[in-house]
Amino acid sequence: MVELCRVDDRMLHGQVAVTWVNQVAPDAILIANDEAATNEMSKLAFKMAKPAGVKLAIKTVKDAAVLLNDPRTKKTRIFLIVRTVQDALELAKTAGSQIQIINIGGVKKKEGSRQVAANVHMNEEDIAALRELNSLVDKVEIQMVPSESKTDVKKII
Repeated sequence: MVELCRVDDRMLHGQVAVTWVNQVAPDAILIANDEAATNEMSKLAFKMAKPAGVKLAIKTVKDAAVLLNDPRTKKTRIFLIVRTVQDALELAKTAGSQIQIINIGGVKKKEGSRQVAANVHMNEEDIAALRELNSLVDKVEIQMVPSESKTDVKKII
């Protein structure tokens, strides 16, 4: 069961490994990103950042959807981390009801993007994906750290 899906372009880093893992209390972290799943250096870095006592899986988005739809994962508390809003949208479409809450964290500035919240930059493609995500899951919210207040994504789309 996915406890939380977080969009964070750095994926698993100190803030996520400590603050968010303590908040979510998962049995496992699932990183779903095609590039990360095929990059040995990234995998090594994520394994080093992984908190003790929590399992870690690094999968392509397609393989992550297969894993999330496997009945054996239903009783596992999963903290799902993706790099992009598009990755979250693809998983929301293919993993169905497994994902109900999406948290938008750090999304760096890129060409054609604008700042929509502190440390969150979106282009038109991202905004369109957020609109679609908003119709597929219960909540889409922006929150950098658990101690900050949440901003409903409907306020920016």
